[in-house]
Amino acid sequence: MEKKITFFLFLLFSNFIFSQQFDFEGRYKYARLLSSKNPDSSEIVLNTIIDSAQRKNQPDYLAKAYYLKSFNSYLKSDAKGALDFAEKALKISTENNYAPGKALAYRMQGTQYAKLGLLKEASQSLNKGLSEIKNENTDEGHELKGMIYNSFLILLNQDEYQKKASYSKNAVREFQQIKNTPRRNELLVSAYTNLGYNLSEVKKFDEAQSFFVKALALVGNDNHYLKASILHDIGYSFSQQNKQDSAVSYYQKALKIVSQYGFTEKKIEITKNLETAYKQIGDLPNAQKYKLENLELKDSVVYNQKMAVNKTLSQKEENFDKQLIKSHSLSKGLIAACIILLVVLGAAIFNMLNLRKKHKKAVAQIYQEGITPVAYEDDPQEAEDQSGNSIPADIKISPETEELILTGLKAFEENFDFNKKNISRYNLSNALNVNTKYLSAVIKKHKNFNFNQYINYLRINYIVDKLKNESQYRKYKINHLAEITGYSSHSAFSLEFKKITGMHPSAFIKALEGIA
Repeated sequence: MEKKITFFLFLLFSNFIFSQQFDFEGRYKYARLLSSKNPDSSEIVLNTIIDSAQRKNQPDYLAKAYYLKSFNSYLKSDAKGALDFAEKALKISTENNYAPGKALAYRMQGTQYAKLGLLKEASQSLNKGLSEIKNENTDEGHELKGMIYNSFLILLNQDEYQKKASYSKNAVREFQQIKNTPRRNELLVSAYTNLGYNLSEVKKFDEAQSFFVKALALVGNDNHYLKASILHDIGYSFSQQNKQDSAVSYYQKALKIVSQYGFTEKKIEITKNLETAYKQIGDLPNAQKYKLENLELKDSVVYNQKMAVNKTLSQKEENFDKQLIKSHSLSKGLIAACIILLVVLGAAIFNMLNLRKKHKKAVAQIYQEGITPVAYEDDPQEAEDQSGNSIPADIKISPETEELILTGLKAFEENFDFNKKNISRYNLSNALNVNTKYLSAVIKKHKNFNFNQYINYLRINYIVDKLKNESQYRKYKINHLAEITGYSSHSAFSLEFKKITGMHPSAFIKALEGIA
């Protein structure tokens, strides 16, 4: 609390001092420094820069401030914010012909596009950024070129080591030409840890270790983001060496830092690797813990990422439309193709609307009445016992045994044990201490299902109920819904969901949004 008060008083004092003569360069460097410590603190300083830059007509610093806002958003996994602020920086820089600002904006665009899986768009933006400052041999030019080379690494997979090594070495070369020693060392940290990570991917652990040592020697105690990145990459290196205990130790150190300072993007990566490392150790409770944490983190940012992707693609469509408007002539063949396309599109829209109407009606019925159980089907596997002998059609079961099985099935349903993975007639019958033929006979008599139908009906009914009554479930990916209900894959889940409800899960969720 005392630190927060001190920091607040410091900001007030700073605003008073700089109200007469605002030190844009000093404020920008300070905001950049805070980004690696705590992005939220950096935002406070950036807002003062933006306010003063607008009043004093300083477009260069206005563009740089929006770039840094974009970077802060990226660190917090706010994809939409990152692209929105990068777009503002690019617009201001373009209007004022400020090449470094355009390079910064393109670099941030490319980095965020890569994280969203838009690799073509990412490569285009990064190459545009390089072209803006290719002949800029100042400290700022070398810094920007090195940063963009580092960003290219996100586009490459593990098999493209030669390309990765080339970009990493180019980044080091550019950073080493920066005359400002503190800034040069700060940037070399990221380049060295990237080299260490890349070398670990190809099992060159001794070389990797030498670059990690260099990175640790240069990183300051206050540069929390870079320190977390180094610790994570060292953990990854140990993981590649099958030294999972050491990997976990470094991952946990990195996780502590990113959790404290809100670096969500890095936290997603660390929790995923912790899950993998704990699995390798055989610590399944911790593996499950970090798997769930990773899923929750991804779910918390997935809507934002979807909006960012949609906006990017919409902008591309708008640009395409503008190019069409500027065109002076169209061939007859193109016009005919457009008419045909419109007819096909109209038919597709008509069919889609009809399908949506049917879906909406079906979902409304399910919402009011619940899902309709499927008719009983004979299961060939249930027609034989474990020895391969056929089971008589009429099995005589004592009332006590029948009651015991029904009581067990009631507990099985109430505890949602049907959502466990790999549930089978054999392990359920063992749990109820009865044989499989008795279990199948009771399920057939009282539930009117074979065993597989019974499990699938309980699972789909469970998830339908969750989708109806708990809106957050509608935001989950299909593979996450499949995992919740114990299916081995999203395709198996989708197949059973459609078989029971008559539609794909995504269509059901979409129709449900219009009802509840």
